[in-house]
Amino acid sequence: MSARYRARFVGRPEPSRRLVTGRSDCFTGEFPSGKPAMGFRMVAYEGILVREFMALLEDDANVVSYREAPPPFAWDDGDEGGECRCHVAVTLADGGRIAVLVHHARHVRKADLAAIVPYLTDGAIAAGYDGFELWTEHEIHAGHGLANALLIASERTFVVDETALHTMRNAVDRLGGHATVRELRIESSLGAAAFRAVVKLIAMGELVQVDRRAILDDHALVEIPRR
Repeated sequence: MSARYRARFVGRPEPSRRLVTGRSDCFTGEFPSGKPAMGFRMVAYEGILVREFMALLEDDANVVSYREAPPPFAWDDGDEGGECRCHVAVTLADGGRIAVLVHHARHVRKADLAAIVPYLTDGAIAAGYDGFELWTEHEIHAGHGLANALLIASERTFVVDETALHTMRNAVDRLGGHATVRELRIESSLGAAAFRAVVKLIAMGELVQVDRRAILDDHALVEIPRR
């Protein structure tokens, strides 16, 4: 029996300003989101650090959707003030909306952005957000979250043999819905295809990593998510 694939309509990016410009001083591009609430549309990004932050959002179940380069909002410190061009607007599962600015730590220090965060927070709230956050590489690169998120993201657009996925689902059931990746590799007898099948099931939401702070490797515990 041959496999059948159905094309999915992929929507365009929705930034409020042009991001993918081909400029030589900043890496820009697009990638498909895995968020159902976003219609699996393409997302534009400006800079590798922003792309990495978006990878974390893609892997965060508490994030329902997000928008790249949302409309700017005004902020006022009682002196000059200005306009804040956030990189991402995030919508959480509880309905909360957070404006997020992403910069390298050296830029935060040079521009003394930490000193105006309270004013940016007030401006974001006045613009209809529930809060404001400033992220640098220190938060984005902390722990194993980014490595896991990028690994899982790579499987969202990679076609894995359905037979291998079915075999791995059976292995999960035989082990009671809770096992290490190594135990699933052995139980499934899929050989080199086993690890990719596990990661694909995580990307599809059929499995979750028990400790998301741990590296997703042979020792990682995974289980069927509780509904």
